[in-house]
Amino acid sequence: MVWLPKQTRFILLVLLVLASCCAAAAQQDDSQKTAHAGHRLGELLNKRRVLLVVFRSRVVDVSENRERAIIEDVLKADPKPKGRFRWVYNTMAGKLNKYMDQYGSLTAAEGLADAEYVIYFNVVDFRRILDTVYPYGELFVIVKGEPQQLKPPRIVWRANKVRYAGDVIGDLIKDLKTVRGES
Repeated sequence: MVWLPKQTRFILLVLLVLASCCAAAAQQDDSQKTAHAGHRLGELLNKRRVLLVVFRSRVVDVSENRERAIIEDVLKADPKPKGRFRWVYNTMAGKLNKYMDQYGSLTAAEGLADAEYVIYFNVVDFRRILDTVYPYGELFVIVKGEPQQLKPPRIVWRANKVRYAGDVIGDLIKDLKTVRGES
């Protein structure tokens, strides 16, 4: 056995502790990448009325209050899509309508006042691939607040990365089916 000076042993011990902390953090990041961030869809079990909102958010907030900024932006937005966003809305609404017809566990809300929760697609980019345009963005599910129970509006599900609108709404529907026991 080789004996090392006391200072060298201390440095090795510190490096070992740092390496184990980094490994734990990397493992935690990998687990968050595989699951959808903010996945609390269990809150939607008794909620049926949903409003789909599609627009490009003007809010760029990288602070800890990003979720609050997104919620405020959605609550102020016009739920009727305009221009290119109408096409994105129709694409996503088609998939949601198919799910509604098949399982009957959702109904479309007329406006924000009528909705129990909001599905919001933030259009980030339109990508052209082989002469076809694909909308890419982030998807959020926002449960409206309950003032009588002192619960503010909150994000209960969000996509873990920017994706094609059709794929990300498919992921949400798949997760809704799992949470509600529909298959």
